[in-house]
Amino acid sequence: MGNAAVDAIARLERAGWSVDPPPPGTELPSALAGASEALTAWASSFSALSSSDDAVWFLSRNDYAAQPEDGFAWNAFETLSLEAAGTAREAAEISEYWRAHRPVLLSVRDHYAYLAERSDGAIVHGSEPEFEESTVVAANLGELLGSLADRTPDTHPLVEQLLFAP
Repeated sequence: MGNAAVDAIARLERAGWSVDPPPPGTELPSALAGASEALTAWASSFSALSSSDDAVWFLSRNDYAAQPEDGFAWNAFETLSLEAAGTAREAAEISEYWRAHRPVLLSVRDHYAYLAERSDGAIVHGSEPEFEESTVVAANLGELLGSLADRTPDTHPLVEQLLFAP
């Protein structure tokens, strides 16, 4: 894991986030198959990384492997969208969107929102009610983590609001 990731975690901890050490083992969950090396390394660098109110969290390798009985699965927003789809065509469009986007962070604070890595590496932000309408917030995960590490003015306001709002 690079310095930006270590520094990003340290910055989040200073902002009141909780972090648990990475889990043992190296087996990659099938949900991370084809993910970028940066995302795989990031998701393997902690077992839990969440805001002080546990309403916002980065997904760990364990999150991608588990299907929780209570709480949110890593693909919960895709599931919600598919349940709301009115036609087979809408369901196909939703599935197509999520095949090209892998969630990195989930939020249930105030409203449902996420950060995801798009298939071209860009990090996007989306929120309810139309999860599939997203905004690019960083060129890639490294840029996102670098902006978090330094909490620079380059941090996108949507990211700032998600991670550091009270």
